[in-house]
Amino acid sequence: MEFILTTPDQLKTVITDAIFRALNEKPVPQQLPDRCTFDDAIEITGLSKSKLYKLTSAKEIPHKRFGSRLIFSRKELVAWIDSQTIEQDRGGIDLALARSARKKKGACHA
Repeated sequence: MEFILTTPDQLKTVITDAIFRALNEKPVPQQLPDRCTFDDAIEITGLSKSKLYKLTSAKEIPHKRFGSRLIFSRKELVAWIDSQTIEQDRGGIDLALARSARKKKGACHA
C-alpha cells in the first residue's frame, strides 16, 4: 500500500485513522468551548429567540457583548437554569385540590 500525501492534515488523518483502527475504538469527541453563540444559548436553555432577547435586554440572564454580538458561557447558562428551576411539592398541591373539591362538593349539596 502506497500513500501519496500532499498536506500535513492528510497525514494526520491517515495516522489518526490507523491508530483508532488498531485500538478498535471510536475517536474521543472534542470538548466544546465554554463560550457559545446566541443560537447555542437557545438550544441550551430551550427558550424562544424573543424570550432570550428579552432576558438579555433586561439583564436577567448571564451574557456578555462582543461588539454587537451576544456571547454566553455554557457554565453560566446551566447555573442560571438551575437557579430558575423550582422543585414542585406534589403532596401540597394534591392536598389543596382535595380540599377545594370537598368544599365544592359541600356547596353543591346545600
